Amino acid sequence: MGEKKPTGGSEVSHGGHRQRMKERFLKNGLESLNGHEVLELLLYYALPYRDTNDLGHRLEDDFGSLVNVLDASYVDLQQVAGVTPHVATLLTLCGQLAHRYQKERYAVGQLLHNTAALGRFLVPYFAGKKEESVMLVSMDNRGKLLNATRVFEGSVNSAQFNYRVAVQQALRDNATVVALAHNHPNGHATFSDADKNTTRSFAQVLDLLEIRLIDHIVVSGTDYTSMAESGDAASVFSSDRLPPLKAVASVKD
Repeated sequence: MGEKKPTGGSEVSHGGHRQRMKERFLKNGLESLNGHEVLELLLYYALPYRDTNDLGHRLEDDFGSLVNVLDASYVDLQQVAGVTPHVATLLTLCGQLAHRYQKERYAVGQLLHNTAALGRFLVPYFAGKKEESVMLVSMDNRGKLLNATRVFEGSVNSAQFNYRVAVQQALRDNATVVALAHNHPNGHATFSDADKNTTRSFAQVLDLLEIRLIDHIVVSGTDYTSMAESGDAASVFSSDRLPPLKAVASVKD
């Protein structure tokens, strides 16, 4: 149910402050606002008849930052005093909208012409993910994006990770080049020996189908690491059949 409009003068008393906050945002952008002020402004649209300043502070204090608030789950948000179902829905929507915006900035056809472009493309796919998952990025031999698909929920070196799903997806996308990626939600963007062994085996399977695995990216938060540039593991991606990804496009990063 929506929030009932109060019969007293609470809206009148906060109306001037709300208008000043909106004007400040429109004039100077979000950079002019602290995290709790961004939340306060956002909450105007879920709590139109209440002072939202205290709740903005409480959310930022409980979760530690604006980013953590927007990455929080609907259930966790509702544990905060004053958060209604409308508030939890709005904040969850805004967090997921931000991630979707970042992903869709890279439309099909985008050239992922080097490690930096590939890493920036992949990071938003793991934003807010609490569990490990595996992504397959399908490309043509110029590094042009054909598709990006989540092919497994769980660790890339799990016994349950099945190459078949990833291989079938690559064939469905008519890819000649693919990249693998997975996340470490609570760790560092580093590879284990098991990760390297799994990647080597996957590359061998793809090679039989004349599909080249050009990298395996591990993501942790906003950080990422390229296995193809990690020294001892780089040999996994060597191939005489296709030139290195960095050399196939003249577009500068």
